[in-house]
Amino acid sequence: MEVVTERLVLRPFREGDVDDVHLYASDPAVCFFTDWGPNSREESEAFVSDAVASGAPLNVAITLAADLLGASGTVSAGTVIGGLSAFGAFRGPVIDHPESRELGWVVRRDLWGQRIATEAVSAFVAWLAAAHGVREFTARCRPQNRSSSRVMEHVGMTYVERVPNDVVIHGTPADSEIYRLVVAR
Repeated sequence: MEVVTERLVLRPFREGDVDDVHLYASDPAVCFFTDWGPNSREESEAFVSDAVASGAPLNVAITLAADLLGASGTVSAGTVIGGLSAFGAFRGPVIDHPESRELGWVVRRDLWGQRIATEAVSAFVAWLAAAHGVREFTARCRPQNRSSSRVMEHVGMTYVERVPNDVVIHGTPADSEIYRLVVAR
């Protein structure tokens, strides 16, 4: 599996991706709205190992197709700059709802504001629909995370509902806003 966009290559994670993954997974700003992290080195190693074992389409690395200028300087082509996940509906097993996926994503902080997530999620949705017959996509974010809600809107998702105390973020219950996209057959 490899999906190439204008600036990105989506591909399965590899064991050698640990340093790149740890750069963003250990960043408190990146993990502020997530129910994981900031990661220790060991947690990043375990994630990459699990991601390699589960493979695409469950976990996919977002890499750069060419060098790109970020807030902290030039990021080299081939660098893992984030990740995409495709869970089963309601974060359950994929086999229970083969045509539905809940999506998650993360992008390293020095590349925020460049629509990397929008480009990656759009390509991931198109690939999942074409290659795996997925027709319904959902995603969730914290109400305060306007960046993620804008990504969902830019890829065509519509707001469904706010779920109170849906997830625990760093020891505190937090609400989620749910978005949904249905792809025509």
